[in-house]
Amino acid sequence: MRTYVLCAFAAVSLSAVSSRGEVLIAENGAARAVIVVADDATVAEKHAAAELASILKEVTGGTFEVVAKAEGGRPRLLVGAGAAKVVEGGSSVEGLGQEGLVIRTVGSDLILAGGRPRGTLYAVYTFLEDHVGCRWWSSKVSTIPKKATLKIGELNVRFIPRLEYRESFWFDGFDGDWAVRNKSNGNSERLDAKRGGKHSYQGFVHTFYPLIPPEKYFKDHPEWYSEIGGKRQYDHKQLCLTNEEMRQELVKNLKAQLRANPAATIASVSQNDWHGNCQCAKCAAIDKEEGSPAGSLLRFVNKVAEDIEKEFPQVAISTLAYQYTRKPPKLVKPRPNVIVRLCSIECSFSKPLADERNKAFRDDIVGWSKICNRLYIWDYTTNFAHYVLPHPNLRVLAPNIRFFVEHGVKGIFEQGAYQSYGSEMAELKAWVLAKLLWDPSLDAAKLIVAFTDGYYGPAGKQVRAYLELMHNAVDKSGDHLGCFSAPTAGFLSFRTLRDGLKILKEAEAAAGGDAALRHRVQVAQLPVLYAFMVQWDALRAEAEDLGEAWPVADEMQPVYDEFMRVAKAANMTMVSEGRGIDWLKTVLDRPRRKRCGPPPGCESLSKDRWVDLQDSGFRLAREDWAKLAEDAKASDGAAARMPTTHHEWAVSRPLGKLKPISDADEKGVRVKLSIRVEATGKEGGAFTCGIWDMKNRRSVANLGVQASQIVDDAYHTYDLGVCKLTPEMYIWVAPVVNKENVQAIWVDRMWLVRE
Repeated sequence: MRTYVLCAFAAVSLSAVSSRGEVLIAENGAARAVIVVADDATVAEKHAAAELASILKEVTGGTFEVVAKAEGGRPRLLVGAGAAKVVEGGSSVEGLGQEGLVIRTVGSDLILAGGRPRGTLYAVYTFLEDHVGCRWWSSKVSTIPKKATLKIGELNVRFIPRLEYRESFWFDGFDGDWAVRNKSNGNSERLDAKRGGKHSYQGFVHTFYPLIPPEKYFKDHPEWYSEIGGKRQYDHKQLCLTNEEMRQELVKNLKAQLRANPAATIASVSQNDWHGNCQCAKCAAIDKEEGSPAGSLLRFVNKVAEDIEKEFPQVAISTLAYQYTRKPPKLVKPRPNVIVRLCSIECSFSKPLADERNKAFRDDIVGWSKICNRLYIWDYTTNFAHYVLPHPNLRVLAPNIRFFVEHGVKGIFEQGAYQSYGSEMAELKAWVLAKLLWDPSLDAAKLIVAFTDGYYGPAGKQVRAYLELMHNAVDKSGDHLGCFSAPTAGFLSFRTLRDGLKILKEAEAAAGGDAALRHRVQVAQLPVLYAFMVQWDALRAEAEDLGEAWPVADEMQPVYDEFMRVAKAANMTMVSEGRGIDWLKTVLDRPRRKRCGPPPGCESLSKDRWVDLQDSGFRLAREDWAKLAEDAKASDGAAARMPTTHHEWAVSRPLGKLKPISDADEKGVRVKLSIRVEATGKEGGAFTCGIWDMKNRRSVANLGVQASQIVDDAYHTYDLGVCKLTPEMYIWVAPVVNKENVQAIWVDRMWLVRE
């Protein structure tokens, strides 16, 4: 991996190791030190002492006593502030907050202590990592060295983490032991009192309707919900944030929830996970004055925070700066007990957030950092549309976290593949993120080397070569790499996937006869096999055009069988945020496609003037709304079929960084579609299609076709016109509910032509 430039941070840690004196912990497999923890220690401090004794036994073979008092003469490992008082009055643990730590030798004694509730735990685990060599790569895999004799030189370490909230939100990272050992303290980790507890939310996110459910209130109080176009609405809408009566009811409901959840340290009062904010005169006036819908939101949240502060002084109110509220307001500022979570969902993750590609988000975080004392980040570190697809974002993790911290961020939620084992490089990313959240100054490249060598053993070198290949490919392609990227992304070319599989097969060979290591490497191969399966026909055609040998079985069935064997052994249950692993059977059952010529009108054009977007690259919604099926009339023998039982945009094609877009001059790009209609009558509509700009939330082109315009059941070309396209746009097609006149819509292909 590339070398990272480290940022200079304010001095929060100091460490020194000297040969002057040493603490003898174990000798020739026998314990020489005793572990001391005070009688009045917290449950977390007592657990820290028990962990120290257990892990030191695993390292040295010796059995370590855990006592409340120990006289001088034997080396003492003093765990917690109470135990530390016996040698220095406890002065070294002052000012550490909740999580700061001290690792300090005093004569032949070693202090391992910290702030409450978690600092002493972190002191013990930091000592075991940095000075004994222990590592906890995942909930199932660790490195515990064997040292029959263990002694340490003089130590004086004091560290206070920059981030108060650190959540590596990956499925395996929820394990309580892994989380506390790697110093994650977020809402979703299974951290009980003995593991130091955590920052606990009451209602994690998108809580408007859980707090004011429309099924309970809308009938009698429509004025509590969004007014849009002069009409009060609740379906995929928000709350009217200037309605005082609604706010009082929300506060009443929130207080009841907090009384029932005394462990909560944060309560979410945040917008629903869609747009539809209120446009009534009062809300609109505030948003105009503030220059952002975040204005009415933050004024509302501030009042809620003020209302709950007296009864719940320990609870902060959390809200979102997300989608339509991402831009900071001009006037209002968050109260001290308000947390604003800024979301990076629109960003490109092939480039750091400081890059010009992410300028809009960069400007927003700079703006929020100027007005918010407790700014949190909701960051995205996986591909939610395809958990298993290669997602080369490792090079941006450290720069992004450092960028956040440099702008005053106090907490970071790193959302990964949170529903299943087996996702792309899940254990690696969860571990690297946890380390960087604890100490953003760490060298990510060295972390990756440490993990791959520790987790994959002798195969680590080849795994790093594979990661290098994928990251170089996305850099070269210029792909956006969003958190919903399609398998048609440019960096997932045939040659990149072929070379990646070759390297990972070499890694499997390097694992030798170690079944556990070989299985871990086989799990690392799953993203490449997945990419081959979901883009099977397109990649076969690409290989044929290049004159290259096909690197997997000629038929998909053996590839599918191998994927499922490894995936089930890894306990994989989900391949995306909305699809279980059984969805891959639909990929296996897809109709095989034949080679086809250029789209209509492109036969005489050079290949750099057009790009064919076949149905194999379509994004389909629910299976009952759209399904790929064989169709002899289609250009490649298959098409996406939509029944006229709904009007959803069930067939779409994200554009990404396609060559006709990137090469287009001011004349733009013409967009065409090949569609046929099973019509039985002439009344009503047949279908609609268009182009949607996700970044700016606007329509770029629209076309509606009536049943009366359908002359036969052959494919016809429909022209959406010449458009200035961007990678954040997608083309969509939807049927019209008109079963009496239209049975189904078939979409064969879409194509772009540079004017």
